[in-house]
Amino acid sequence: MQTEKIINKLIKQYNLKPHVEGGLYIRHYESKEDITRDGNIKCKSGSAIYYLLDKNTLSKFHSISSDELWHYYNGGLLEIHIITKDNNYLIKYLGNSLIYENACFCIPVEKGSIFAARVIDGDYVFAGCSLHPEFQINDFKLYEYNELINTYPKLKKELDNFFKINNEKM
Repeated sequence: MQTEKIINKLIKQYNLKPHVEGGLYIRHYESKEDITRDGNIKCKSGSAIYYLLDKNTLSKFHSISSDELWHYYNGGLLEIHIITKDNNYLIKYLGNSLIYENACFCIPVEKGSIFAARVIDGDYVFAGCSLHPEFQINDFKLYEYNELINTYPKLKKELDNFFKINNEKM
């Protein structure tokens, strides 16, 4: 099946909609268990989405107040750029580890990390993201290029490389 047909089938089959960070998604799971998180905020103990990113779209740098597990389902290779809470810059690869040497089927991103993603091989990646506790939009923060450079001047080389390759500054 041609790539465009696969992408269109995924969009239709899962009713994927645009995500503010880039790509397409649908929330398909929400825990029935309520918990109280930091700040005495009530929420569900977990949630999950399907997420589709194509080679021409980026998942922009953002952070959330949940641990997030990325799960690989189909497509090429996804590169996830992570600024950890202790200011380290990591690059992880989500994909089929039987095909791609450094890839993993599941990548954890610790809450409070700032991260972005892009497809580096193939035309798309279809993934899942599980969040614990659940994702809430008021916990979501997008980061612009200048904000990242001003906050993390020691990571300028890595950030410039990410943005240069993608020919844009988010």
